[in-house]
Amino acid sequence: MTRTDSLITGAIKAIKSARRGSAKTQHNHIQEARRFTQTLRELGYGVKQWKNVSNKHVGAVVNSWKAKEMAISTMKEYLSGVRVVTAYFKNDRIAKDNSAFGIGKRIYISNRDKSVPQAVYERVVADLKKSPDINDNRVAAQLALQRELGLRKEESFKCNPSACLLNDGRVLVHKGTKGGRERVILEISQKARQAIEYAKKMVDGTNTMPNDHTERQWEQRFYDTLRKHDLTKRACGASSHGLRHAYAQERYAQITGFEASVKFDSVETFRENAERIAGEDWEKLDSDAREVLKVELGHGRDRMDVISQYIGRS
Repeated sequence: MTRTDSLITGAIKAIKSARRGSAKTQHNHIQEARRFTQTLRELGYGVKQWKNVSNKHVGAVVNSWKAKEMAISTMKEYLSGVRVVTAYFKNDRIAKDNSAFGIGKRIYISNRDKSVPQAVYERVVADLKKSPDINDNRVAAQLALQRELGLRKEESFKCNPSACLLNDGRVLVHKGTKGGRERVILEISQKARQAIEYAKKMVDGTNTMPNDHTERQWEQRFYDTLRKHDLTKRACGASSHGLRHAYAQERYAQITGFEASVKFDSVETFRENAERIAGEDWEKLDSDAREVLKVELGHGRDRMDVISQYIGRS
């Protein structure tokens, strides 16, 4: 395969023209399509146009990846890039369900609490807010947005706090989201409002990153700051992503009136507690809360497994 491989150039054109997602998402899709093309060439297939790529080609590539013991999650990511490209070229022959290629669902559910301890979060944010360095203050604002609104790291970086709060009290999340899919957070707490107000003071342009940093430079600064303040898996048992877990667990308790499964030693103990508090209605409350969290965390309709990673099995 050469640099001028027609599938590679076609993929770059398609992904940049389609403009689905952030620049980072587009870059990832290009790399995913590139990896698919590389494997396709290694298998001896000479197809030159994406409109001619078929399930036969995808199946052969997937079988090759399986033979190399590639992780299911990685194969799914690579195929997402392939589907963006084939859709652009109006090729609707590729199966939409990964099970057609023998790729099973990822199993996320461990019932292990991965949330950042509240005491750790409060200590780190308080220390960063007291710092005379404006960039430490920015990290504090971003951590608060992640904890109080359940934002992903990139979403907190690209958040424009002056534009996200809607007139009816809901919050619009549309910058830095996965796949460019905007979402709305239905209800927010007083702490969330305070987080938004504090973040407004950190805006340098249209987001919470400083203008003199690229996103990659700021990400490095962000993680360096967390390491200095012991917000890491090694130091406190959770990464900053655990702030989303903490948000999800708190939101679940607000909706249902009882603690999430991940807060208990076993699913059986969780069920006993939920039934003691809510009676026979606990299962409906649990189901309703999971549906709300899918929306507010920005996951697709069929991603209940991911929600269980945050709050545990029921």
